[in-house]
Amino acid sequence: MGKVKKLSVSVDEQTLDELRRLVPHLTVSFLVDDALRQQLARAQLTKVLDELEALHPPTPEEKAEGERLWREAVSSSIQVRSRRSPQATVQPSPPSGKRSKTKVKSSSRAS
Repeated sequence: MGKVKKLSVSVDEQTLDELRRLVPHLTVSFLVDDALRQQLARAQLTKVLDELEALHPPTPEEKAEGERLWREAVSSSIQVRSRRSPQATVQPSPPSGKRSKTKVKSSSRAS
């Protein structure tokens, strides 16, 4: 890790409470740094993919096939529960013109 810069961030209270409950051994600084690194990696990959697409744009047929495959994958997908966090449910989000991301939902269960 390089030089460290201190900053102030605001986070959703429920998200923070859930993280602290699930991974109490990880610091908020570590979690924020990890999230920023993951976002940076996605942004870099998106940039490369956008550059490749600009050099070799998909044909209308390829684009339609990609959208069909996406709809098929989403419609046939089932919610996945992690063994480590049985309350976390992963669901794909639909394409919105830009590259899609995966959303993680947390469901609360009564104890």
